Amino acid sequence: MSSDPSVEGNFNGRIGLLRIFASFVNPSDKNEISISVSMNGTIVSGMMTGMKRYYETIQKVLNDTVQGDSAKDTELAREGLKMMFDQIKQPPSTEKQEEGVEYDHIFMRNVKIYNGALVFPTIGTTYWIGRIDSVDGFCLGMMHPLEP
Repeated sequence: MSSDPSVEGNFNGRIGLLRIFASFVNPSDKNEISISVSMNGTIVSGMMTGMKRYYETIQKVLNDTVQGDSAKDTELAREGLKMMFDQIKQPPSTEKQEEGVEYDHIFMRNVKIYNGALVFPTIGTTYWIGRIDSVDGFCLGMMHPLEP
């Protein structure tokens, strides 16, 4: 282990590996990792997916559900959503990454949420986003409830 404080500062053992995973998965359109994270006693388990792919899917889900009073209102709402998502789904530029701007969130799909013995029910594919700094711990792989 290096005694250089800048190296130690860049790799926080508690969440450093999760940041590495996020920097590998978030800019990708295809990379995914099955993972379970613990946050204040709640476990979120699913597939970590790329930031752009996550936001494109959320945009599609919203587009499919948005309804205005008229066809014109619906189209205006969908155009507004598209503009908003076009801005937020872009990963930080390489220059910003070099300046220390990191991926500080993880994006997940097919999520199951566990709190003690309680499994929050979901219908269809569930999407989740969380801050890496809020994660207490994690393990690779997805959790599955025990069958009674």
